[in-house]
Amino acid sequence: MEAAAACDAPVIIQASRGARSYANDIMLAKMIDALEEMYPQIPLCLHLDHGNEEATCATAIRYGFTSVMMDGSLKADAKTAADYDYNVDITRRVVDMAHWVGASVEGELGVLGSLEHGGGEQEDGHGVEGKISHDQLLTDPDQVVDFV
Repeated sequence: MEAAAACDAPVIIQASRGARSYANDIMLAKMIDALEEMYPQIPLCLHLDHGNEEATCATAIRYGFTSVMMDGSLKADAKTAADYDYNVDITRRVVDMAHWVGASVEGELGVLGSLEHGGGEQEDGHGVEGKISHDQLLTDPDQVVDFV
């Protein structure tokens, strides 16, 4: 925060589902309140990384997260690849909810994985299991236009 103040720069603090479980949403909300009081001149964003379902994003927003990432590329179990229509539908529902309170939403096209070995990659317990195709790993630019 001191470095951001010295540079007159905004700050993004990101928390995963695992970090939220470990630290507790109430503690994170109080920490952000304290930082906003200590550094009122610094724009501050608290971002949820890789929300796996609507409820995960909803509780993050309830506790003061100003930005959420709805990873609809995977089903709610955070391990099974989802189809495009599922992704669009669930991300749209989170966008509608978040925009009611002025929160922003990041979406996900494609899944985390390796082009070299075709396997999924885990990030904080989140990631497709088993072999995945190049189509699942690489984002189709035409699909991005439709998704947005």
